[in-house]
Amino acid sequence: MDGTKRLVDMGFLPLRYRTSGGNYKPHFSIAFKSGGERRTFGIDTTRNGKKDDRYFLITHAHTDHYGKSAMLSERSIASDKTTVTLQLRHDQYFNGTTFKVGDTLDVDGVKIKTYDTCHSIGASAFYWENDQGVRILVTGDVKDFRGLPKCDVLVTEATYGNPVDPGCAFCDDLDSFAAALTHKRVGFGAYAFGKAQRAVSMIRELGYDDPIEMDKSSLRITRHLLGEAAGELAEIGEYNGRMCITSPWHLDRLPAGIKKFVLTGQKYYEHPTICISDHLDFGGLRDMVYAVDPELTLVYHPEEGNSTHFSAFLNKNGKESITLSQLSGAVNDDSL
Repeated sequence: MDGTKRLVDMGFLPLRYRTSGGNYKPHFSIAFKSGGERRTFGIDTTRNGKKDDRYFLITHAHTDHYGKSAMLSERSIASDKTTVTLQLRHDQYFNGTTFKVGDTLDVDGVKIKTYDTCHSIGASAFYWENDQGVRILVTGDVKDFRGLPKCDVLVTEATYGNPVDPGCAFCDDLDSFAAALTHKRVGFGAYAFGKAQRAVSMIRELGYDDPIEMDKSSLRITRHLLGEAAGELAEIGEYNGRMCITSPWHLDRLPAGIKKFVLTGQKYYEHPTICISDHLDFGGLRDMVYAVDPELTLVYHPEEGNSTHFSAFLNKNGKESITLSQLSGAVNDDSL
């Protein structure tokens, strides 16, 4: 399928930029007309230097969505929580426009509605229409799709989109997480941004009010994002390791005698795992597509692998879909 032609027919021109070595830059951009004028939005992608005049939609602050580069542009657009996280993680100033998730933005005459994807604090989806009245929804990564609107073009992820991979079918094991809190001393392996804040929130919701110890990176981000809702936090070692959160790779650095678990939907860690994921599994991704009911789905993340599997599944089951590899767009194309 010629994915570019299909999108152009709907009033959207996908653009892919190349590095000096000839490889495509992540992820992609999309041009369209609004009020008779052409606009171009970068979708979780890097910028091409100071003269790049695209607008950059940053769905969230995980590094595989390339906010570090885009945040330097005055045309970058990200939620207030995503902005804070980018600045903390990369030690550079966010130069663009911020919003609260749920706000409607006016970006050069384009009305963009924003929605919470519940993937990480501040993670947001973007929704707008072009001059043809075609509705587009860009999700980034998703944990809960129930608040997302119906659309005509869906641009989404497929991190766990392989229908035949057993590792892509899971649900959060809240009972095991609650049981782990009963250990005298326990440590959870969780990524510093996203999973660590989810773990703190879950621990507090389950009634644990004592201090939670965290590694320095997780502690800094969590204090900024959760504020008073985080309760008392401390650096690891201050309270003898009663309740700890650190990265999965640093669990062995925790004091001896602590029961250790990795919070993940994956299975390849040496420590026992508890399924707590920040993503939809395959079934959730499938249900999301049918719920928002697009005419066309573009799976843009990851670039290959599960995106290809998920797109193929959709095409076999009545929902037209394409991947980045099926785009043929080029820079400065005047097709619109």
